Amino acid sequence: MCYVLYYCRTLRNFIKWLIITPFCCFARQFTRSRLVCLIKILSVYMVTLTVLFIICQKLPYSYFYRLYDSSGINFARIRILNDQRRFKAHEVLLELNPNETRSMYLENAKSDHLKYAIGVVTVARKNFISEVGELKYLTQVMTQLHDVIAKQGATNDVFPFICNVDLKPEDFDEALHLAQYFPNITKLYSSTYQQGSFQRTGKTEMEKQDYVFCLESALEYSPDYVILIEDDAYPKDNFLEVLEHLIKTKLETNIRRGERTLNTVRWGWVKLMIPYSLTKYHRNWFFFYQWVALALLHSGIVWLAYCFYIECCSSTQESPANIIKTYARSLCALLFTFIYFLLIIWIIGRAYYVQVRSFSPYLHALEPGTSCCTPALLFPSSEVPSIVKYLGSIKCSRHFPLDFALDNYRIDNNIKQYLVSPNIFSHIGFYSSLRQSYNTNEAEFV
Repeated sequence: MCYVLYYCRTLRNFIKWLIITPFCCFARQFTRSRLVCLIKILSVYMVTLTVLFIICQKLPYSYFYRLYDSSGINFARIRILNDQRRFKAHEVLLELNPNETRSMYLENAKSDHLKYAIGVVTVARKNFISEVGELKYLTQVMTQLHDVIAKQGATNDVFPFICNVDLKPEDFDEALHLAQYFPNITKLYSSTYQQGSFQRTGKTEMEKQDYVFCLESALEYSPDYVILIEDDAYPKDNFLEVLEHLIKTKLETNIRRGERTLNTVRWGWVKLMIPYSLTKYHRNWFFFYQWVALALLHSGIVWLAYCFYIECCSSTQESPANIIKTYARSLCALLFTFIYFLLIIWIIGRAYYVQVRSFSPYLHALEPGTSCCTPALLFPSSEVPSIVKYLGSIKCSRHFPLDFALDNYRIDNNIKQYLVSPNIFSHIGFYSSLRQSYNTNEAEFV
């Protein structure tokens, strides 16, 4: 007991000497010069906030964007971007030979060493939206997939296919046109189901059933990995290169004590995209740690520079009182700088810091996944049968959607899920096929 009391007193004295005493000394010495210093600090804060407000007016993911642009959705800009992608897709189709392209991919489906089966889950979207013009999301996604696969030289390893789950697939003109170029798998419905069962089943449950159908369809080709994407998840130019790197270095193997070993951790899926508006620092413990770590990194660099400056300007011999004052000023500088960078990083938004990694495929990382969203997922084929069986045993609803069901499966089976950071797919579906309405989160599209 005496030892415990002794160590408690020693710890208390250490904390008092390290933190409390310098700040008390600083408080007693709060003269006019300290007041001037505080005013200077507040001035720096105000100037920084003003500059950030001017800069962040054009940054859709920043906290100042909505304060500046409250006029509503920028349909003109969304339409321009969509038209640019449609024009690019049209050019790609003009260069393709329909029979050769389709035959090439169908030949891949017979391979015993198929690496990826990529299913694009699609339903017809209404095209009467004058604000954004003709949509053609499926055309954009399929042509971009083919373009990336061809440029990466992976045409023998990948089997992309259209998974048409529309209630009236024979009336889905866009999918029927693309079926000339790419393999097309259609989910057939009876006329009885079309007339009444859809309303009784519900949109969310129907979405889950469609997802299960596409998973099972992809698994029939015996690939190593199944990638299921929605028809408005647009692949980035380096998505295959990033996947190859992450699979080889993070998922199949990992490095321990300088040696590469097989990864024995069971994982269910990797999320290849999540809306950046849902990855703000307060939405996940990992994102929160990133926020604090970034602020500590920036403030630590500035603080070291400040300490170096003080050391160069100080006299060779100082009294103990002056040493304590200098130490107190140093701690205050670190505190104010840390708060300063916390504020700046929060205002700018996590999306722009994450994008720094997009300069190279080797800078992408795997982070702990979140429960949200299923626009683009990578599954190991070994895990797909269990997922299909689980999804078939439960019913989804508006309060229990597909992404929540997958998260429950992960928790029940104690498996890992990951998130690629930054995204290697982008969301182009401004008009939602599930809600049959506009997506109010404009930042994803401009």
